[in-house]
This record gives sequence, C-alpha cells and structure tokens, in this order.
Amino acid sequence: MLHKSGYNLEKGAIDFISNNETITLFSAYIKLEELKQINIKNNIKQIIVRWEIEDLCKGVSDIELYHYCLDNGIALYRNTRLHMKAIWNNQDTVLFGSANITGKGLGEKNNYNYELNGIKESIDITDIIYFNQVISSSEYVSSDLYNQINEIVINTILPIITFPEIPTVKKEIDYFLLSQLPMSKSPDDLYEVVIHSEDFDTKEQGFAAHDVALFGIDVFQDYSLFKIELKEKFNAHPFIIALKEHIKSQLTKSLSYGRVIDWIKINTTTVPTPRSWDLKQDQIVNNLYTWICEFDEKYSWDTPNHSQVIFYNGNK
Repeated sequence: MLHKSGYNLEKGAIDFISNNETITLFSAYIKLEELKQINIKNNIKQIIVRWEIEDLCKGVSDIELYHYCLDNGIALYRNTRLHMKAIWNNQDTVLFGSANITGKGLGEKNNYNYELNGIKESIDITDIIYFNQVISSSEYVSSDLYNQINEIVINTILPIITFPEIPTVKKEIDYFLLSQLPMSKSPDDLYEVVIHSEDFDTKEQGFAAHDVALFGIDVFQDYSLFKIELKEKFNAHPFIIALKEHIKSQLTKSLSYGRVIDWIKINTTTVPTPRSWDLKQDQIVNNLYTWICEFDEKYSWDTPNHSQVIFYNGNK
C-alpha cells in the first residue's frame, strides 16, 4: 500500500510506529511538533537527523529536538550527509519515501508537499547492515556538541550568504558509547550469521549487522581475509585499546569480571538502543573476553575461584 500526502501519509507513519516495539528514524529535516504527532506511543528509540547549521538557522529543522530526545530516552545522532527519509523497525521492515518529518512533508499541513511513502517488508541482511553503517558514521549529540551548535545558531543573524559548517566528525565520546562494543558472541558467529542469514532470527542478524558497520569490514570477502581485516579493525578501536592497556597496567596483569564491569560503567556513555539489540551485562563482558583473546595472543581468560578473569601474558 502506498502512503500519499493529502490521503493517508501521516496516518500511515503513526500506525507503523505505533505497531512496532522500537523504531529508528532517519530524516534530513525534523520539526518537533510533527515528531510529537507520530511518536504517540514513544516507540522511537533512535533518531538520525542532518542538522546542518543552515537547516537550523532557517528553521527547517528544530534544535529543540535535543531536549525532547533527552526527556524521552531517545538517542539523537547527527549526520550532515543524511538525505534519506526512513522509519525502520530495527528488524526487517521499513517505511520509506520522500517525506521529511515536517508539517509540510509527512504532516500534510496547510499547502503541503506532494509526497509518497511505501513499506518494504522482509529486508535482507545487507539492508540492515546499510542502516547500521549510517548510524555508525553519525556522531552522537552530546551536551557539548549541542551547546556548540546552539551557540552558533543563536549568534547567526539572517540573512547571510554563507553559513558556518560543522562537519560530521566522530569524536572521542563516539568511540566510548556502550553501543560501540561487539554484539556478536564471536568473530566466527558474526561471519556465520551474515553469510547464512536465512538460518538466523532478526535479533541475531541485528547483532551481526551492527558489528559489520561498527568495524567497517567487508564480510563477503574470503573468510581468511575477513578475519585479518576484522582483527586489525578491532584491535585499532580506541575502546579496545584503552581496556587492554588498563588490564596490562594492573599489578597482577589481570582484571576480574566485576572490575571489568566497573571499568565499562566508568568509561562508557550509555545511550538508548532499540530493545531488540540490548545486551545483558554478562553478555557484554563475555563477548569482550572472547573477541580480545581471539585477536590478541597476549591475552587469555580463565575462571579461578569460579570468577572469569582476563589476563595479560605479554611479559611471560
């Protein structure tokens, strides 16, 4: 069924969002009042918006979106390359088309634009990876980034010929979000799920797609080349480097399960994620143990006294 402005466009978006447990929203332009109209059940958990300075100064997007996301537990990301308009249920279905989340776009308000959206069901693993790549290439809107952008917008007096630019550049905080940790149980699990995606459920596909995008790897190449590339990318990730150095710096050259959890809590920023992708605390640590020890022979783990401990063995 097609969703057409002037007929059923906004209602189609409301129904799609309301009937899915979690939603990731991609839209170049977002007006807050229209977002409130479609997010009746608060099912939107992630938003990726363009947020060029010009967009905000001209009012085609609202900077007040930041506070709405804070108040409603929504992770807000900015990507100045974004032009897509898509509402994804974080599984295998997406509503997409030409309409931005604005009054004249999706909202069919006043002298509305002629827009057309449609639903694609049963998207495949390559589509899920693509959505994750867009999210992974975006920057999290922290309070510091918001304050920087807001100050520029406030102090920009219209009309002007050129607008200041703040390109989308991943910052230190972006590498220490909890969502930056691998979700697949192991590198081999990641490969198996992507190559044989039809044998796995959407949750496992979501984990694998997240990791492919996170590390920016080509999973469809020869297996041995895949492992080489993934090892290089994983070991170069700032979070992994920091954790390994922390283990190495201990007097015992080791870290207990509980102390790994404490370090993660102190050194990561928790952002809302779609519920189907949430990982329990023990899964996060187990994944890290497996990945670190597989890709660095200087590390190993064992269970002395029934507690998982990771060791640095580089000096032996």
